[in-house]
Amino acid sequence: GREGKAARGDGGRGGLWAPPSTDLCPLPPRCLLQRLLPYTQDAASALRRSGVVATLRNCCFDYEHHQWLLSDQVDVLPFLLLPLAGPEEFPEDEMEKLPLDLQYLPPEKQREPDPDIRKMLLESLLLLTATKPGRQLVREKGTYFILRELHKWEADPSVLAACEKVVQVLIADEPESGMENLLEVEIPAEVEEQLQRLDREEEQCERPAPGSQAPQG
Repeated sequence: GREGKAARGDGGRGGLWAPPSTDLCPLPPRCLLQRLLPYTQDAASALRRSGVVATLRNCCFDYEHHQWLLSDQVDVLPFLLLPLAGPEEFPEDEMEKLPLDLQYLPPEKQREPDPDIRKMLLESLLLLTATKPGRQLVREKGTYFILRELHKWEADPSVLAACEKVVQVLIADEPESGMENLLEVEIPAEVEEQLQRLDREEEQCERPAPGSQAPQG
Protein backbone atom coordinates (compact mmCIF):
# COMPACT_ATOMS: atom_id res chain seq x y z
CA GLY A 1 0.00 0.00 0.00
CA ARG A 2 0.94 3.62 -0.33
CA GLU A 3 3.01 4.88 2.58
CA GLY A 4 3.21 8.67 2.87
CA LYS A 5 2.98 11.16 5.67
CA ALA A 6 -0.79 11.10 5.60
CA ALA A 7 -0.82 7.29 5.61
CA ARG A 8 1.42 7.25 8.67
CA GLY A 9 -0.70 9.91 10.34
CA ASP A 10 2.28 12.12 11.15
CA GLY A 11 1.36 14.59 13.89
CA GLY A 12 -2.15 13.17 14.06
CA ARG A 13 -3.03 14.70 10.68
CA GLY A 14 -3.40 11.51 8.61
CA GLY A 15 -6.22 11.74 6.07
CA LEU A 16 -7.27 15.11 7.41
CA TRP A 17 -5.50 17.14 4.79
CA ALA A 18 -4.00 14.70 2.29
CA PRO A 19 -4.00 16.28 -1.18
CA PRO A 20 -6.80 14.99 -3.42
CA SER A 21 -4.26 13.12 -5.58
CA THR A 22 -3.87 10.52 -2.81
CA ASP A 23 -6.27 7.71 -1.99
CA LEU A 24 -6.61 9.00 1.56
CA CYS A 25 -8.86 11.99 1.08
CA PRO A 26 -12.19 11.02 2.69
CA LEU A 27 -14.29 13.49 0.68
CA PRO A 28 -12.70 13.91 -2.75
CA PRO A 29 -12.07 16.48 -4.00
CA ARG A 30 -13.00 18.46 -0.87
CA CYS A 31 -11.27 16.97 2.13
CA LEU A 32 -12.14 17.42 5.75
CA LEU A 33 -9.65 20.28 5.87
CA GLN A 34 -11.80 22.37 3.53
CA ARG A 35 -14.82 21.70 5.72
CA LEU A 36 -12.93 23.02 8.74
CA LEU A 37 -11.84 26.29 7.13
CA PRO A 38 -15.03 28.31 7.84
CA TYR A 39 -14.60 27.64 11.56
CA THR A 40 -11.69 30.11 11.68
CA GLN A 41 -14.55 32.66 11.86
CA ASP A 42 -16.80 30.78 14.31
CA ALA A 43 -17.88 33.58 16.66
CA ALA A 44 -19.65 31.12 18.96
CA SER A 45 -16.57 29.23 20.15
CA ALA A 46 -13.03 30.49 20.74
CA LEU A 47 -12.04 26.92 21.58
CA ARG A 48 -13.21 25.69 18.18
CA ARG A 49 -11.47 28.56 16.40
CA SER A 50 -8.26 27.82 18.27
CA GLY A 51 -8.39 24.11 17.45
CA VAL A 52 -9.02 24.70 13.76
CA VAL A 53 -6.30 27.35 13.44
CA ALA A 54 -3.83 25.10 15.28
CA THR A 55 -4.67 22.32 12.82
CA LEU A 56 -4.10 24.65 9.85
CA ARG A 57 -0.78 25.74 11.30
CA ASN A 58 0.29 22.11 11.67
CA CYS A 59 -0.59 21.47 8.03
CA CYS A 60 1.55 24.44 6.98
CA PHE A 61 4.67 22.87 8.49
CA ASP A 62 4.87 20.45 5.52
CA TYR A 63 6.08 22.74 2.76
CA GLU A 64 5.66 20.04 0.10
CA HIS A 65 1.92 20.75 0.24
CA HIS A 66 2.03 24.55 0.31
CA GLN A 67 1.07 24.91 -3.33
CA TRP A 68 -1.90 22.61 -2.81
CA LEU A 69 -2.99 24.51 0.31
CA LEU A 70 -2.76 27.81 -1.57
CA SER A 71 -4.40 26.48 -4.73
CA ASP A 72 -8.06 26.91 -5.67
CA GLN A 73 -8.68 23.37 -4.40
CA VAL A 74 -8.18 24.50 -0.79
CA ASP A 75 -7.60 28.27 -0.97
CA VAL A 76 -6.45 28.47 2.64
CA LEU A 77 -5.11 32.03 2.45
CA PRO A 78 -8.41 33.97 2.77
CA PHE A 79 -9.34 31.89 5.82
CA LEU A 80 -6.04 32.84 7.50
CA LEU A 81 -6.31 36.51 6.56
CA LEU A 82 -9.99 37.20 7.25
CA PRO A 83 -9.72 36.86 11.06
CA LEU A 84 -6.78 39.31 10.95
CA ALA A 85 -8.67 41.88 8.88
CA GLY A 86 -10.55 44.83 10.34
CA PRO A 87 -13.03 47.30 8.86
CA GLU A 88 -10.39 49.51 7.23
CA GLU A 89 -11.01 50.79 3.73
CA PHE A 90 -8.26 50.33 1.14
CA PRO A 91 -7.42 52.35 -1.97
CA GLU A 92 -8.83 50.76 -5.11
CA ASP A 93 -5.41 49.61 -6.37
CA GLU A 94 -4.81 47.74 -3.09
CA MET A 95 -8.37 46.45 -2.79
CA GLU A 96 -8.28 44.71 -6.17
CA LYS A 97 -5.23 42.68 -5.11
CA LEU A 98 -7.00 41.21 -2.08
CA PRO A 99 -8.87 37.88 -2.23
CA LEU A 100 -12.56 38.49 -2.98
CA ASP A 101 -13.57 37.49 0.56
CA LEU A 102 -11.47 40.35 1.95
CA GLN A 103 -12.70 43.08 -0.36
CA TYR A 104 -15.17 45.72 0.86
CA LEU A 105 -15.53 44.35 4.39
CA PRO A 106 -18.37 45.95 6.39
CA PRO A 107 -17.61 48.71 8.93
CA GLU A 108 -18.62 46.40 11.76
CA LYS A 109 -15.97 43.81 10.80
CA GLN A 110 -13.96 42.81 13.87
CA ARG A 111 -10.63 41.04 14.16
CA GLU A 112 -10.04 37.79 16.00
CA PRO A 113 -10.22 38.84 19.68
CA ASP A 114 -7.88 36.15 21.04
CA PRO A 115 -4.19 37.15 20.73
CA ASP A 116 -3.03 33.52 20.84
CA ILE A 117 -5.19 32.70 17.82
CA ARG A 118 -3.99 35.81 15.99
CA LYS A 119 -0.42 34.70 16.62
CA MET A 120 -1.11 31.19 15.28
CA LEU A 121 -2.66 32.68 12.14
CA LEU A 122 0.46 34.77 11.59
CA GLU A 123 2.71 31.78 12.23
CA SER A 124 0.75 29.87 9.58
CA LEU A 125 1.29 32.71 7.10
CA LEU A 126 5.00 32.73 7.91
CA LEU A 127 5.23 29.00 7.21
CA LEU A 128 3.46 29.45 3.86
CA THR A 129 6.11 31.98 2.85
CA ALA A 130 8.93 29.48 3.39
CA THR A 131 9.04 28.51 -0.31
CA LYS A 132 9.38 30.81 -3.30
CA PRO A 133 6.01 29.87 -4.90
CA GLY A 134 4.33 30.38 -1.55
CA ARG A 135 5.92 33.79 -1.03
CA GLN A 136 4.92 34.89 -4.52
CA LEU A 137 1.29 33.90 -4.08
CA VAL A 138 1.00 35.33 -0.57
CA ARG A 139 2.46 38.61 -1.86
CA GLU A 140 0.21 38.70 -4.92
CA LYS A 141 -2.92 38.34 -2.78
CA GLY A 142 -2.29 41.62 -0.94
CA THR A 143 -1.33 40.00 2.37
CA TYR A 144 0.97 42.91 3.16
CA PHE A 145 -1.94 45.38 3.13
CA ILE A 146 -3.91 43.33 5.68
CA LEU A 147 -0.86 42.97 7.94
CA ARG A 148 0.02 46.65 7.63
CA GLU A 149 -3.38 47.59 9.08
CA LEU A 150 -3.17 44.82 11.69
CA HIS A 151 0.19 46.19 12.83
CA LYS A 152 -1.33 49.64 13.40
CA TRP A 153 -4.12 48.11 15.50
CA GLU A 154 -2.29 45.32 17.38
CA ALA A 155 -1.39 45.91 21.04
CA ASP A 156 -0.05 42.50 22.05
CA PRO A 157 3.81 42.46 21.87
CA SER A 158 4.12 38.79 20.87
CA VAL A 159 1.52 39.17 18.10
CA LEU A 160 3.22 42.34 16.88
CA ALA A 161 6.52 40.46 16.70
CA ALA A 162 4.88 37.62 14.74
CA CYS A 163 3.32 40.16 12.37
CA GLU A 164 6.67 41.86 11.79
CA LYS A 165 8.32 38.55 10.92
CA VAL A 166 5.81 37.92 8.13
CA VAL A 167 6.06 41.48 6.84
CA GLN A 168 9.86 41.25 6.74
CA VAL A 169 9.65 38.16 4.54
CA LEU A 170 7.07 39.77 2.25
CA ILE A 171 9.06 42.96 1.66
CA ALA A 172 12.53 41.37 1.54
CA ASP A 173 14.41 40.61 -1.65
CA GLU A 174 14.27 36.99 -2.79
CA PRO A 175 17.05 34.76 -1.34
CA GLU A 176 19.92 33.80 -3.61
CA SER A 177 19.78 30.65 -5.70
CA GLY A 178 19.83 27.45 -3.66
CA MET A 179 18.40 29.15 -0.55
CA GLU A 180 14.83 29.75 -1.75
CA ASN A 181 13.32 27.29 0.76
CA LEU A 182 13.57 29.04 4.11
CA LEU A 183 12.67 25.86 5.98
CA GLU A 184 15.74 24.10 4.58
CA VAL A 185 18.26 26.92 4.93
CA GLU A 186 20.96 26.24 7.50
CA ILE A 187 21.02 29.16 9.92
CA PRO A 188 24.52 30.46 10.76
CA ALA A 189 25.50 29.87 14.39
CA GLU A 190 25.70 33.57 15.24
CA VAL A 191 22.25 34.20 13.79
CA GLU A 192 20.84 31.24 15.69
CA GLU A 193 22.33 32.59 18.93
CA GLN A 194 20.79 36.01 18.27
CA LEU A 195 17.38 34.47 17.61
CA GLN A 196 17.61 32.44 20.81
CA ARG A 197 18.56 35.60 22.73
CA LEU A 198 15.54 37.43 21.29
CA ASP A 199 13.29 34.51 22.25
CA ARG A 200 14.63 34.60 25.81
CA GLU A 201 14.06 38.36 26.04
CA GLU A 202 10.52 37.91 24.74
CA GLU A 203 9.84 35.22 27.35
CA GLN A 204 11.16 37.49 30.11
CA CYS A 205 8.88 40.30 28.94
CA GLU A 206 5.89 37.99 29.16
CA ARG A 207 6.68 36.81 32.71
CA PRO A 208 5.11 38.73 35.61
CA ALA A 209 7.58 40.90 37.48
CA PRO A 210 8.76 39.55 40.87
CA GLY A 211 6.45 40.65 43.62
CA SER A 212 3.69 41.57 41.20
CA GLN A 213 1.46 38.77 42.41
CA ALA A 214 -0.82 39.38 45.35
CA PRO A 215 0.54 37.94 48.65
CA GLN A 216 -0.99 34.66 49.65
CA GLY A 217 -3.52 34.82 52.53
